[in-house]
Amino acid sequence: MRNYIHIIVLLFIIGNTVSGQSPNWSVNENKFQYTMSFEGFANVDGKNLSSTSDKVAAFVNGECRGIANVIYVASEKKNVVYLTVFSNTDGETINFKIYDSANNAVKEVTKTKVFENNKHYGDLFQSYSFASPSLKTDAEIVDFSFKDLTTAKTISGSQITLYVSKGTNVSALNALFELSPGARLFIGTANKISGTNAIDFSNPVQFQVLSEDQSTIKQYTVTVKLGSAVFYKKDAVCYTGGVIKVLYDENQTLATLTKDSVKIASQNIQNGETVFNNLDTGKYTVTVGSISKEIIINQKQ
Repeated sequence: MRNYIHIIVLLFIIGNTVSGQSPNWSVNENKFQYTMSFEGFANVDGKNLSSTSDKVAAFVNGECRGIANVIYVASEKKNVVYLTVFSNTDGETINFKIYDSANNAVKEVTKTKVFENNKHYGDLFQSYSFASPSLKTDAEIVDFSFKDLTTAKTISGSQITLYVSKGTNVSALNALFELSPGARLFIGTANKISGTNAIDFSNPVQFQVLSEDQSTIKQYTVTVKLGSAVFYKKDAVCYTGGVIKVLYDENQTLATLTKDSVKIASQNIQNGETVFNNLDTGKYTVTVGSISKEIIINQKQ
């Protein structure tokens, strides 16, 4: 009985030791005529793998068709997988697996690819994602502003315009931005971190947003405009409401009118001005660009 227990324990130890080893993946490249390639990165549970013992492998119907270890590219400060996949025919469905050496675990990648001879996916900037679970594909600028600077802004598709007071030095502004979860912001291929940058906005700046899985990249243009405003008012008289007139030197800038913290009107500057008519008595706030002005409309006899 004691020998039987020892055998069971020994088998248990052997089983655990085997499962903790690197998977015995191999491919006979000489069997195949065609190849396709991937320049990617490996991610498990939201963490990019960085050990040279980490691996990605490609499979077709359970047969291994390619293996690559993670390597570090010093010039890009990035861990990369260069994977070549082998086949004899186009159209085969390729499945991928990741070996996470730190946890001695093999992870299935849900995303598949169809084999195409000589096809290549990914590069050092926009790499192909081997991830379990899959990463997010969104690449949006959700919000954009500047640290320690009051602004007004308009966001229209890929065009973002911010208005700052005349006289503001825009040559080294510290941009604050909110992106889609996991996405990153770049000027060219230089990654920018929200709140820790100094960017010259003397001219429109071209940004690109790269999604978490690096499959989506979107271009944005951020323009900073300087403005100055002059406000005039006319009090209410008898049955005629009051008037607030705004002069501003940037046409198409949105002017908003609020009363008791409630927005009651908004309209664009046209030909250097806009007018709010038929106003009841009370305290109003007019905002245009980055400038706000409190104006009281009285009742005149």
